[in-house]
Amino acid sequence: MDIKEISTGIATLIEEATRFFDAALVECGEEITPHWNFDEDRNMYWDKLTQESRVLSQKTQETLLNVIALFIPSLKASPVLDESDEKDVRRCVKKMRATLKLRKFSAWDIEILHDEGSVLGVSPPGQSEDKSNPPVNSRKEFFECIELLEGIAQLLKITPANIPDGLPAKNPNLSQSYRPNTAFIMMPIDKNAPDNEDVYGAYKECFSKFGINAIRADEIEHEDVITKRIIEEIRTSEFLVGDLTNERPSVYYEIGYAHSLGRRVILYRRSGTSIHFDLAAYNCPEYKNITELKSILMKRLEETTNRKPEKG
Repeated sequence: MDIKEISTGIATLIEEATRFFDAALVECGEEITPHWNFDEDRNMYWDKLTQESRVLSQKTQETLLNVIALFIPSLKASPVLDESDEKDVRRCVKKMRATLKLRKFSAWDIEILHDEGSVLGVSPPGQSEDKSNPPVNSRKEFFECIELLEGIAQLLKITPANIPDGLPAKNPNLSQSYRPNTAFIMMPIDKNAPDNEDVYGAYKECFSKFGINAIRADEIEHEDVITKRIIEEIRTSEFLVGDLTNERPSVYYEIGYAHSLGRRVILYRRSGTSIHFDLAAYNCPEYKNITELKSILMKRLEETTNRKPEKG
């Protein structure tokens, strides 16, 4: 990864964000939300923006995601950065996206509820952007995150270069008992949706050209609970693919489980598919049609496996 590309991306992001916050300050004023107003509409400031400023915000959000997509693969491969740095970056991107919508991002860890030494229960971790955030505060929080990203970009200068297409040359973080030349496809399953079946056929065809057997959940032969078999496929398959088309909760769950194991997932989505904020920091190319999907996947597999596809 060329550090200059990351630096250029950050510079563009700063320029666009500065223009947006300058406009927001004019249109919304520098008022601060009263500390007692806890239930205000999260769009209280957003609704005051002109259409031009909203478009600029959306454009800046896209630039932010493009910059973060450059960060993540190199960060994972860095000899000096670790999971805590990756966590900081992911938290930053969510916070920055919220500020560009003039909202307040908040996150909290798991909390043990107790009373006089007795454990009453557990409050799960979570996050939200349900409160509005005035432009003056949003701007401050945004550029605090920019400082963090710039610091990490400096450390990335000693990261091994030439990571192809966002993937390392070898598939890392595999289970010790992983099965070579296997792939598990996490995608919407609907036998009555021909488009989805065509997409799955494209995945199988591309992987087969590299001698890799790709399957999805409905092809698993099992005598056990299906969920357990899916988990086993995620844990032991050499390659994992997640297609976010149709925004299925089950697909997000499976990808989230893979990430919890430290597994890398190759992500794709049909053009026009939204990405939920928990995966917003990941590189997820769009494809317009089957031909384009095959093209980008074949390129990625060739660079990842260091093999040439079989002809025919």
